[in-house]
Amino acid sequence: MLRLQLILSILFCCTQVVMAQKITVMSYNIHHGADKDEQDRVKEIGAFIKSSGADIVGLQEVDSVCKRSGRVDQMKKLSEITGMHYAFVRHFEYQGGAYGMGILSRYPIEHVHNKRMTLLKGKSPSTAMIVADIVCGSSKKVVFASAHFALDDSSRLLQAHEVISYLGEEKYPVIFTGDLNAEPGTPEIRYLKKYFTETDAKNIFTFPAPVATKKIDYIFIRKPHLKKIKQHTVPVNALSDHLPVMAEIKLKEMSMEHGR
Repeated sequence: MLRLQLILSILFCCTQVVMAQKITVMSYNIHHGADKDEQDRVKEIGAFIKSSGADIVGLQEVDSVCKRSGRVDQMKKLSEITGMHYAFVRHFEYQGGAYGMGILSRYPIEHVHNKRMTLLKGKSPSTAMIVADIVCGSSKKVVFASAHFALDDSSRLLQAHEVISYLGEEKYPVIFTGDLNAEPGTPEIRYLKKYFTETDAKNIFTFPAPVATKKIDYIFIRKPHLKKIKQHTVPVNALSDHLPVMAEIKLKEMSMEHGR
């Protein structure tokens, strides 16, 4: 009997269980911190994110010390306002600084990667998808990614395939967000939904703000890891030319032996 108890104890220690995790996620294209009239709204955007209750935020169209946005390091500024951890990766150099993608998180951020995404048209050969590990507790971790897809449909479909190539085999729970410049039902969105569950079942419009006429902003969860979508909302404000999208989700329990 004692031997059996010892064996069970060893097995339990080797397969630590990460309890089901409730997370509130936001995706927000902040239009380089300006509203549709190009007025600086970084402080208001930070205050909104802080009051929203979001745990992890994927941000698109972020400036880092660019001339047009007053040489402000926008991710650092948003981190100061919200009290959240932050990360930034660049699409490319722009106006003396960089233009790219960011993450804000209430939890520590580890292993930030700039995954390049192919552009078939335009001056730049690629743009960034930011990918990072978010440490939600002593033994809890999710992989969080955010992307800004291209304007042309051929690039977007290729980028959707690249997302799955990057994230499709992850063993930790995966959350993917972004401004995908694609409406529901397009080939690129249908492809992503083979692997991910979308949090918005009602196709709520997200662009342009404040009176949106189409949906191009998304939150996706890797199918094997999602337990429940508790809520999906699109708060209405005029701080950017996009509306933010938010989802409260619950992830399944998982064994740490399946982590990467």
